Amino acid sequence: MIASHRESAIQTIQTVLSADLSCSESDFLAEGVSVHKAEIREGRFRFPIREHVLSIVTMGRGVVVSCNPERLEWARQSFMQLARGQIFSTQSIAKMGDYVQKDHQHIAGPVQKYVCSIDDFTGFNIPQGITVSTYDRNDVTNLYEHQNFRNALSYQADSSRPDMLASIAECDGKIVGIAGASRDCERMWQIGVDVVPEYQGLGIGKAIVGTLTKAILNEGILPYYSTEISNLQSSQLAVSLGYWPAWIHLYAR
Repeated sequence: MIASHRESAIQTIQTVLSADLSCSESDFLAEGVSVHKAEIREGRFRFPIREHVLSIVTMGRGVVVSCNPERLEWARQSFMQLARGQIFSTQSIAKMGDYVQKDHQHIAGPVQKYVCSIDDFTGFNIPQGITVSTYDRNDVTNLYEHQNFRNALSYQADSSRPDMLASIAECDGKIVGIAGASRDCERMWQIGVDVVPEYQGLGIGKAIVGTLTKAILNEGILPYYSTEISNLQSSQLAVSLGYWPAWIHLYAR
């Protein structure tokens, strides 16, 4: 199974990211910075390809930069001599922002990506008075009538990253939280979660993300979870379920 052990999870991440950034898997393992021309490769994440691309990723060792051809020389001159920590510094991010501004873009991130394998997955409790259930691909669109869960659901039946599964929390018959899984690529599905404000802090987010994580792992798919580095509450939720930091992403949008 793809998601059974941490070793196979790491291999999956390297395979998907190398397709996404048009590089080789070894680039993530080598010290230093490598710069690559952005291409559409099989197995990549299905996010839209922008006309002006700048994507920077590290798994903790090498830094991989992927960009459109017009930015290649600038990227080589800007990043090749920098250490990993310098690239992700506020000073470098500010310079990147100045550069991409001419193309009406800004720099997003750094975003921390977390992954969970069966080996690492931990237990969780469902809060008293809360009922949790899971919707599969055939039924998840029935949740689209509930419009307040934009972090969890795409609300697009024809999305290139379709909603595959969703776990919902109900209290007295009312939906108070949804965690959804989007098929971002064939081998990895991303989890997003929303809990109604007045029900936050009760353990509902952990219960539905945990339920959904288990369902994804049972499909043989690797679940991943994204959060801004400053969002400690979201990071702590992921870590409490056995997710571990797998890569950091910085990009122009």
